[in-house]
Amino acid sequence: MTRIVLDAVGGDHAPAETIAGVALALQHGYLEPDEIILTGPEAMVRESARAAGLPDVVEICDAPDVLTAADSPTDALRRKRRNSIAVGMGLVKAGRAGGFVSAGSTGTVVAAATVGLRYLDGIRKACIAALIEGENNPFLVLDVGANPQPKPQHLAQFALMGSAYYGCQFGVESPRVGVLNIGSEDKKGSPLVLEARRLMQDMPIAFHGNVEGVEVFSGDCHVVVTDGFSGNVLLKTSEGVAEYLLRTTFQAMGEAGIAPEQIRAVQRAVMPRVDFSETGGALLLGVEGVVTICHGRSRAPAFANALRFARKALQGKVNEHIVKAAQELNLGAPDDEHDERGQPAI
Repeated sequence: MTRIVLDAVGGDHAPAETIAGVALALQHGYLEPDEIILTGPEAMVRESARAAGLPDVVEICDAPDVLTAADSPTDALRRKRRNSIAVGMGLVKAGRAGGFVSAGSTGTVVAAATVGLRYLDGIRKACIAALIEGENNPFLVLDVGANPQPKPQHLAQFALMGSAYYGCQFGVESPRVGVLNIGSEDKKGSPLVLEARRLMQDMPIAFHGNVEGVEVFSGDCHVVVTDGFSGNVLLKTSEGVAEYLLRTTFQAMGEAGIAPEQIRAVQRAVMPRVDFSETGGALLLGVEGVVTICHGRSRAPAFANALRFARKALQGKVNEHIVKAAQELNLGAPDDEHDERGQPAI
Protein backbone atom coordinates (compact mmCIF):
# COMPACT_ATOMS: atom_id res chain seq x y z
CA MET A 1 0.00 0.00 0.00
CA THR A 2 1.69 3.21 -1.19
CA ARG A 3 -0.97 5.72 -0.17
CA ILE A 4 0.23 8.26 2.38
CA VAL A 5 -1.83 10.24 4.88
CA LEU A 6 -0.79 13.83 5.56
CA ASP A 7 -1.95 15.62 8.69
CA ALA A 8 -3.14 18.77 6.93
CA VAL A 9 -3.50 20.84 10.11
CA GLY A 10 -0.30 19.81 11.90
CA GLY A 11 2.51 22.36 12.23
CA ASP A 12 3.04 26.05 12.85
CA HIS A 13 2.03 27.08 9.32
CA ALA A 14 -0.84 24.68 8.61
CA PRO A 15 -2.92 24.24 6.62
CA ALA A 16 -1.55 26.66 4.00
CA GLU A 17 2.00 25.25 3.98
CA THR A 18 0.98 21.60 4.29
CA ILE A 19 -1.36 21.91 1.31
CA ALA A 20 1.26 23.88 -0.63
CA GLY A 21 3.64 21.00 0.12
CA VAL A 22 1.21 18.55 -1.45
CA ALA A 23 0.96 20.73 -4.54
CA LEU A 24 4.76 20.84 -4.73
CA ALA A 25 5.03 17.07 -4.30
CA LEU A 26 2.55 16.53 -7.14
CA GLN A 27 4.38 19.03 -9.32
CA HIS A 28 7.68 17.19 -8.80
CA GLY A 29 6.08 13.80 -9.34
CA TYR A 30 6.85 12.48 -5.86
CA LEU A 31 3.34 11.00 -5.64
CA GLU A 32 0.19 10.73 -7.71
CA PRO A 33 -2.96 12.61 -6.58
CA ASP A 34 -4.77 9.39 -5.67
CA GLU A 35 -1.88 8.35 -3.41
CA ILE A 36 -2.52 11.14 -0.87
CA ILE A 37 -5.12 11.41 1.88
CA LEU A 38 -5.47 14.62 3.88
CA THR A 39 -6.84 14.68 7.43
CA GLY A 40 -8.28 17.66 9.31
CA PRO A 41 -11.56 19.58 9.59
CA GLU A 42 -13.00 18.89 6.14
CA ALA A 43 -14.30 22.36 5.30
CA MET A 44 -11.02 24.02 6.29
CA VAL A 45 -8.85 21.53 4.43
CA ARG A 46 -11.05 21.55 1.32
CA GLU A 47 -10.92 25.35 1.13
CA SER A 48 -7.11 25.31 1.31
CA ALA A 49 -6.93 22.49 -1.23
CA ARG A 50 -9.04 24.42 -3.72
CA ALA A 51 -7.00 27.58 -3.18
CA ALA A 52 -3.83 25.60 -3.92
CA GLY A 53 -5.37 24.05 -7.02
CA LEU A 54 -5.19 20.44 -5.83
CA PRO A 55 -7.09 18.00 -8.02
CA ASP A 56 -10.41 16.74 -6.67
CA VAL A 57 -9.08 13.18 -6.63
CA VAL A 58 -6.97 14.04 -3.55
CA GLU A 59 -9.00 12.48 -0.74
CA ILE A 60 -9.91 14.44 2.39
CA CYS A 61 -10.88 12.55 5.54
CA ASP A 62 -12.75 14.62 8.09
CA ALA A 63 -11.10 15.01 11.51
CA PRO A 64 -13.21 17.64 13.30
CA ASP A 65 -11.43 17.64 16.68
CA VAL A 66 -8.79 20.37 16.57
CA LEU A 67 -5.73 19.96 18.79
CA THR A 68 -4.08 22.94 20.44
CA ALA A 69 -0.69 23.44 22.09
CA ALA A 70 -2.41 22.97 25.45
CA ASP A 71 -3.65 19.47 24.56
CA SER A 72 -1.53 16.64 25.93
CA PRO A 73 -1.11 13.28 24.14
CA THR A 74 -3.60 11.86 26.63
CA ASP A 75 -6.14 14.54 25.65
CA ALA A 76 -5.64 13.65 22.01
CA LEU A 77 -6.19 9.95 22.65
CA ARG A 78 -9.11 10.18 25.06
CA ARG A 79 -10.88 13.53 24.85
CA LYS A 80 -10.37 14.50 21.20
CA ARG A 81 -10.34 11.13 19.52
CA ARG A 82 -11.33 12.45 16.08
CA ASN A 83 -8.27 14.64 15.66
CA SER A 84 -6.17 14.69 12.49
CA ILE A 85 -3.39 12.53 13.97
CA ALA A 86 -5.62 9.83 15.43
CA VAL A 87 -7.78 9.68 12.30
CA GLY A 88 -4.66 9.37 10.14
CA MET A 89 -3.29 6.52 12.25
CA GLY A 90 -6.67 4.84 11.96
CA LEU A 91 -6.43 4.93 8.18
CA VAL A 92 -3.01 3.25 8.34
CA LYS A 93 -4.27 0.64 10.80
CA ALA A 94 -7.25 -0.11 8.56
CA GLY A 95 -4.92 -0.70 5.61
CA ARG A 96 -6.16 2.27 3.60
CA ALA A 97 -2.70 3.82 3.63
CA GLY A 98 0.83 2.64 4.24
CA GLY A 99 2.29 5.81 5.72
CA PHE A 100 1.48 8.84 7.82
CA VAL A 101 3.18 12.27 7.84
CA SER A 102 2.66 14.99 10.45
CA ALA A 103 4.27 18.16 11.79
CA GLY A 104 1.97 18.11 14.79
CA SER A 105 2.96 17.39 18.38
CA THR A 106 5.71 14.78 18.42
CA GLY A 107 4.44 13.34 21.68
CA THR A 108 0.95 12.95 20.27
CA VAL A 109 2.20 11.34 17.05
CA VAL A 110 4.32 8.86 19.01
CA ALA A 111 1.49 8.07 21.43
CA ALA A 112 -1.08 7.65 18.65
CA ALA A 113 1.26 5.42 16.66
CA THR A 114 2.24 3.15 19.55
CA VAL A 115 -1.38 2.83 20.70
CA GLY A 116 -3.10 2.74 17.33
CA LEU A 117 -0.58 0.63 15.43
CA ARG A 118 1.00 -2.62 16.53
CA TYR A 119 4.70 -2.87 17.24
CA LEU A 120 6.62 -4.84 14.63
CA ASP A 121 7.27 -8.48 15.49
CA GLY A 122 10.22 -8.72 17.85
CA ILE A 123 10.28 -4.99 18.66
CA ARG A 124 9.21 -3.65 22.07
CA LYS A 125 9.91 0.07 21.80
CA ALA A 126 9.59 2.56 18.95
CA CYS A 127 12.15 5.30 18.40
CA ILE A 128 12.56 8.38 16.23
CA ALA A 129 15.38 8.09 13.69
CA ALA A 130 16.74 11.33 12.22
CA LEU A 131 18.84 11.22 9.07
CA ILE A 132 21.63 13.83 8.98
CA GLU A 133 24.16 14.63 6.26
CA GLY A 134 27.71 13.98 7.50
CA GLU A 135 31.15 14.79 6.17
CA ASN A 136 31.49 11.55 4.19
CA ASN A 137 28.00 10.07 4.21
CA PRO A 138 24.54 10.47 5.74
CA PHE A 139 24.19 9.07 9.23
CA LEU A 140 21.21 8.06 11.34
CA VAL A 141 20.71 9.16 14.94
CA LEU A 142 18.19 7.26 17.06
CA ASP A 143 16.45 7.94 19.35
CA VAL A 144 15.94 11.72 19.04
CA GLY A 145 12.98 12.20 21.33
CA ALA A 146 10.58 9.32 21.85
CA ASN A 147 12.28 7.66 24.83
CA PRO A 148 14.08 9.95 27.31
CA GLN A 149 14.69 7.06 29.73
CA PRO A 150 15.06 3.81 27.80
CA LYS A 151 16.46 0.52 29.06
CA PRO A 152 19.64 -1.13 27.69
CA GLN A 153 17.64 -3.64 25.65
CA HIS A 154 15.77 -0.76 24.03
CA LEU A 155 19.04 0.80 22.85
CA ALA A 156 20.06 -2.60 21.53
CA GLN A 157 16.84 -2.79 19.53
CA PHE A 158 17.40 0.75 18.26
CA ALA A 159 20.79 -0.41 16.98
CA LEU A 160 19.18 -3.37 15.25
CA MET A 161 16.46 -1.22 13.64
CA GLY A 162 18.91 1.50 12.63
CA SER A 163 21.22 -0.99 10.98
CA ALA A 164 18.37 -2.64 9.08
CA TYR A 165 16.92 0.70 7.99
CA TYR A 166 20.23 2.17 6.84
CA GLY A 167 21.21 -0.97 4.99
CA CYS A 168 18.03 -1.23 2.95
CA GLN A 169 17.73 2.51 2.20
CA PHE A 170 21.35 3.12 1.21
CA GLY A 171 22.46 -0.30 0.00
CA VAL A 172 25.18 -0.60 2.65
CA GLU A 173 25.67 -4.27 3.48
CA SER A 174 27.03 -3.80 7.03
CA PRO A 175 26.37 -0.28 8.33
CA ARG A 176 28.73 0.70 11.12
CA VAL A 177 26.82 1.20 14.38
CA GLY A 178 28.10 3.19 17.35
CA VAL A 179 26.72 4.22 20.73
CA LEU A 180 26.97 7.88 21.77
CA ASN A 181 29.26 8.21 24.76
CA ILE A 182 31.49 10.66 26.64
CA GLY A 183 34.69 8.87 25.66
CA SER A 184 36.11 6.16 23.44
CA GLU A 185 37.31 3.91 26.28
CA ASP A 186 35.33 0.72 26.85
CA LYS A 187 34.68 1.40 30.54
CA LYS A 188 33.39 4.95 30.13
CA GLY A 189 29.73 5.88 30.22
CA SER A 190 26.60 5.54 32.32
CA PRO A 191 25.29 2.12 33.44
CA LEU A 192 22.71 2.38 30.63
CA VAL A 193 25.36 2.86 27.95
CA LEU A 194 27.72 0.24 29.39
CA GLU A 195 25.02 -2.44 29.44
CA ALA A 196 23.69 -1.45 26.01
CA ARG A 197 27.23 -1.61 24.64
CA ARG A 198 27.63 -5.13 26.06
CA LEU A 199 24.44 -6.23 24.33
CA MET A 200 25.40 -4.62 21.02
CA GLN A 201 28.78 -6.37 20.99
CA ASP A 202 27.01 -9.73 20.80
CA MET A 203 24.55 -8.71 18.09
CA PRO A 204 24.79 -9.52 14.35
CA ILE A 205 25.59 -5.90 13.46
CA ALA A 206 28.81 -4.11 12.57
CA PHE A 207 29.31 -2.62 16.02
CA HIS A 208 31.88 0.18 16.00
CA GLY A 209 31.90 0.96 19.72
CA ASN A 210 31.68 4.31 21.45
CA VAL A 211 31.17 7.52 19.49
CA GLU A 212 32.03 10.87 21.06
CA GLY A 213 30.07 13.98 20.13
CA VAL A 214 33.01 15.40 18.20
CA GLU A 215 33.07 12.29 15.99
CA VAL A 216 29.38 12.16 15.09
CA PHE A 217 29.65 14.19 11.87
CA SER A 218 32.91 12.61 10.68
CA GLY A 219 31.22 9.62 9.10
CA ASP A 220 32.91 6.90 11.16
CA CYS A 221 29.48 5.47 11.92
CA HIS A 222 26.40 5.15 9.72
CA VAL A 223 24.17 4.70 12.78
CA VAL A 224 24.52 6.49 16.14
CA VAL A 225 22.43 5.08 19.00
CA THR A 226 21.48 7.05 22.10
CA ASP A 227 18.60 7.76 24.47
CA GLY A 228 15.85 10.14 23.38
CA PHE A 229 16.95 12.95 25.69
CA SER A 230 20.57 13.03 24.53
CA GLY A 231 19.58 12.46 20.91
CA ASN A 232 17.13 15.35 20.94
CA VAL A 233 19.74 17.66 22.47
CA LEU A 234 22.28 16.53 19.85
CA LEU A 235 19.84 17.10 16.99
CA LYS A 236 18.64 20.54 18.05
CA THR A 237 22.11 21.75 19.06
CA SER A 238 23.45 20.66 15.69
CA GLU A 239 20.68 22.54 13.89
CA GLY A 240 21.27 25.67 15.96
CA VAL A 241 25.04 25.61 15.46
CA ALA A 242 24.65 25.04 11.72
CA GLU A 243 22.24 27.98 11.36
CA TYR A 244 24.54 30.23 13.45
CA LEU A 245 27.64 29.34 11.43
CA LEU A 246 25.84 29.84 8.13
CA ARG A 247 24.55 33.27 9.15
CA THR A 248 27.92 34.48 10.38
CA THR A 249 29.83 32.98 7.44
CA PHE A 250 27.62 34.50 4.76
CA GLN A 251 27.63 37.84 6.57
CA ALA A 252 31.43 37.76 6.77
CA MET A 253 31.67 36.88 3.06
CA GLY A 254 29.54 39.92 2.21
CA GLU A 255 31.60 42.21 4.44
CA ALA A 256 34.78 40.89 2.80
CA GLY A 257 33.51 42.07 -0.56
CA ILE A 258 32.78 38.70 -2.08
CA ALA A 259 30.39 39.08 -5.00
CA PRO A 260 26.72 38.28 -4.20
CA GLU A 261 26.52 35.75 -7.02
CA GLN A 262 29.49 33.87 -5.55
CA ILE A 263 27.87 33.86 -2.10
CA ARG A 264 24.68 32.50 -3.62
CA ALA A 265 26.69 29.77 -5.37
CA VAL A 266 28.14 28.72 -2.02
CA GLN A 267 24.67 28.78 -0.47
CA ARG A 268 23.32 26.51 -3.21
CA ALA A 269 26.13 24.05 -2.57
CA VAL A 270 25.93 24.06 1.22
CA MET A 271 22.26 24.46 2.12
CA PRO A 272 21.04 21.05 0.83
CA ARG A 273 23.49 19.41 3.26
CA VAL A 274 22.33 21.26 6.38
CA ASP A 275 18.69 22.24 5.75
CA PHE A 276 16.25 19.92 7.56
CA SER A 277 13.65 20.51 4.85
CA GLU A 278 15.76 18.53 2.37
CA THR A 279 14.79 15.30 4.16
CA GLY A 280 11.48 16.61 5.44
CA GLY A 281 11.10 14.42 8.49
CA ALA A 282 12.29 11.62 10.74
CA LEU A 283 10.90 8.09 10.80
CA LEU A 284 9.31 6.52 13.85
CA LEU A 285 10.83 3.06 13.62
CA GLY A 286 9.30 0.02 15.26
CA VAL A 287 5.59 0.31 14.41
CA GLU A 288 3.53 -1.07 11.57
CA GLY A 289 3.24 1.51 8.82
CA VAL A 290 5.70 4.24 7.93
CA VAL A 291 5.25 7.17 10.33
CA THR A 292 7.16 10.35 9.49
CA ILE A 293 7.50 13.17 12.01
CA CYS A 294 8.24 16.66 10.65
CA HIS A 295 9.51 19.86 12.23
CA GLY A 296 6.73 22.01 13.61
CA ARG A 297 8.12 24.96 11.65
CA SER A 298 8.09 23.09 8.33
CA ARG A 299 7.18 24.94 5.15
CA ALA A 300 5.95 23.60 1.81
CA PRO A 301 9.31 22.21 0.56
CA ALA A 302 9.75 20.25 3.80
CA PHE A 303 6.28 18.69 3.49
CA ALA A 304 6.90 17.81 -0.15
CA ASN A 305 10.18 16.13 0.75
CA ALA A 306 8.59 14.37 3.73
CA LEU A 307 6.03 12.81 1.39
CA ARG A 308 8.84 11.71 -0.93
CA PHE A 309 10.81 10.40 2.06
CA ALA A 310 7.84 8.38 3.32
CA ARG A 311 7.16 6.90 -0.09
CA LYS A 312 10.81 5.85 -0.44
CA ALA A 313 10.63 4.08 2.93
CA LEU A 314 7.46 2.28 1.85
CA GLN A 315 8.97 1.23 -1.46
CA GLY A 316 12.15 0.13 0.30
CA LYS A 317 10.09 -2.12 2.62
CA VAL A 318 11.90 -0.78 5.67
CA ASN A 319 9.64 -2.58 8.15
CA GLU A 320 10.15 -5.93 6.44
CA HIS A 321 13.91 -5.54 6.82
CA ILE A 322 13.53 -4.65 10.51
CA VAL A 323 11.27 -7.64 11.20
CA LYS A 324 13.68 -9.98 9.43
CA ALA A 325 16.56 -8.69 11.54
CA ALA A 326 14.52 -8.90 14.76
CA GLN A 327 13.48 -12.48 14.06
CA GLU A 328 17.15 -13.48 14.05
CA LEU A 329 17.68 -12.02 17.51
CA ASN A 330 15.67 -12.26 20.72
CA LEU A 331 16.32 -9.18 22.86
CA GLY A 332 14.08 -10.04 25.77
CA ALA A 333 10.48 -10.24 26.90
CA PRO A 334 7.98 -7.38 26.74
CA ASP A 335 8.42 -4.60 29.28
CA ASP A 336 6.20 -4.24 32.31
CA GLU A 337 4.59 -1.12 30.86
CA HIS A 338 3.24 -3.04 27.87
CA ASP A 339 0.38 -5.47 27.62
CA GLU A 340 0.55 -8.95 26.10
CA ARG A 341 0.43 -7.53 22.57
CA GLY A 342 3.45 -5.31 23.19
CA GLN A 343 1.25 -2.20 23.27
CA PRO A 344 1.74 0.62 25.77
CA ALA A 345 -0.64 0.59 28.72
CA ILE A 346 -2.97 3.64 28.69
